Amino acid sequence: MKRWFIMFALAIFGAAMSSSAIAEVIHATWGGGGAINLAKYVTDPFTEKTGIVAKVAEVPNTAGTVRSPNASQYNVVTVTYFESIAMADLDLLEEFEDSELPGVQNLPPELVVRNSAGKIVGIPTSFGYLGIAFRNDMATAADFASWNNLADPKWKGKLSITRPIYAAPYDLTMFAHANGGDANNVEPGMATLKGLIANSLTTYTSLAHMNTLLGRGEVIAVPYYSTRIWQMRRDGVTNLDIVIPKEGALMLPYAAVVPKGSSNRADTITYLEWLISAHSQKAMALATGSLPTNTTVILPPEFEQSIGMPMKELLAKMYVPDWKVVVANREERVDAVEQIMANTQK
Repeated sequence: MKRWFIMFALAIFGAAMSSSAIAEVIHATWGGGGAINLAKYVTDPFTEKTGIVAKVAEVPNTAGTVRSPNASQYNVVTVTYFESIAMADLDLLEEFEDSELPGVQNLPPELVVRNSAGKIVGIPTSFGYLGIAFRNDMATAADFASWNNLADPKWKGKLSITRPIYAAPYDLTMFAHANGGDANNVEPGMATLKGLIANSLTTYTSLAHMNTLLGRGEVIAVPYYSTRIWQMRRDGVTNLDIVIPKEGALMLPYAAVVPKGSSNRADTITYLEWLISAHSQKAMALATGSLPTNTTVILPPEFEQSIGMPMKELLAKMYVPDWKVVVANREERVDAVEQIMANTQK
C-alpha cells in the first residue's frame, strides 16, 4: 500500500512538472537594453496576464541560434528581416495558418514572411530605418540631403561604413534605389558605395564601436540605425541627429520566428499574438524608439516629435525593397563589397 501511494504521488508530481514545463515560452533575442525592455514590457506582462511563463534568453547571434542544432529549445527568436527570408528558404521555421494568428491582419501584408506554400513563418514585430546619422555640431542635415553626398570628397576620412555583410544588403540596396536602381539592379548604387568607402576613416565592427567614433568626433557622419540615434538622444546625447535624405530611407523590419521543431505550439501562438498586439508594440516603441508594425497603434504626439515627424509622414519616406531578391544575391554582393574595400585600402 505504501509503495502504491509513493508511485501515485510521483505520478502526480511528474504530471504537475510536465504541465508546468508546457506553460513556458522562451524568447531569444540579442543581449543588452533590448532584452531588458522585452522582458519589462512584453514577457513579464504576458506572464502576469495569461499565467504562461515567458522568459527572455539573451544570445549573441540570433540568426545563428535559429541555425544551430539546439534551436528548438527556443520558442520564439527575433531576427533581422532579411535573415527571416533566408531561413524560410532553408525550411528552418515552423509554419502557421492565418487563422492561428488573427492579429496578423493588423500588420502590413507585404512584411509578413511566408514560405513557398504561403504559410506564415515570420511576423514583423517592429522596424527602424537606415538613415544618415551625423554630428550636428560639425555638420548639418542639409550636408546630407542626398545619399550621394556621402561620396563627396570633402568628407574624406570623416565618415564610416559597416561591415560588408550589412553594407551589401543595406547600404548598397539603398544607394541603388537613390540612383534609379532597385534590389534587382544595384549597379546604379556602386558609385556612391565606392565614394563612401573611399571617404571612410574605418569600418565599424559594432554599435559600441560606432557610438565611440561619433562620440569622439572622429567620424562626422555614417549610414546608421534610427533606433540607436533615438536611444542616444533620449539618454542625453544632443549633438547627434539622423536625417532621411530626399531619396528616402531603407526600412529595416525585425521579425519573430519559431525554430523548426519548437514545442509548446499553443502557448507560443498565444505569445505571438501578444507580441504583435497594439499594447505591446506601443510599449516597446515608447521604451526603445522601435516603430510599430501594428497599424492600429496610436502613438502620442511627444513620441512623434521625438522621431522628427508624424508616423504617417515617416512611413511615406520608407523604401521597402524586394527582400527575397536581396537575400538571393547576398553572397555575390557581399563578395563585391569586400573586393571594393580591399582595393580601396591598397
